[in-house]
Amino acid sequence: MDSIVEYRDDQAPSNDYPRRIVSPITPSPCCMDHMERIGHPGFDANWRFFYKRCRICGYTVRCFYAPSLTAVLEAAREIRIVLAEMNLGTGKRKRRTQAEIEEEIAAAGGRLSRTKNGHRSFMPMRHRKPVPSAA
Repeated sequence: MDSIVEYRDDQAPSNDYPRRIVSPITPSPCCMDHMERIGHPGFDANWRFFYKRCRICGYTVRCFYAPSLTAVLEAAREIRIVLAEMNLGTGKRKRRTQAEIEEEIAAAGGRLSRTKNGHRSFMPMRHRKPVPSAA
């Protein structure tokens, strides 16, 4: 949103809120004690604001005071979508169960896998037949 404040020193300060406000370019020493809120709160992208204007010299600023609730809710929705697409089963990627991960490890030739009681056991890659002893 564009500001309705025009900062100019070649025109006298004027308050034609909500259409236009003409303000000096720099604040004066009187501004610290004589600023007053004018108009209703507005929204600019992700923030809420209102205009403050000096009663003496006419210097005007936008005072941002809080994030916009609609912007916060939109950001939260986007975060939920990203998380869902990452690994929660709603996008192309699917959350794998622990059993599927174990099967993939075993299929890839991993040596460790979990037994039914949850402990890891040593699994040889191939089974050898016992060699008869020479005794």
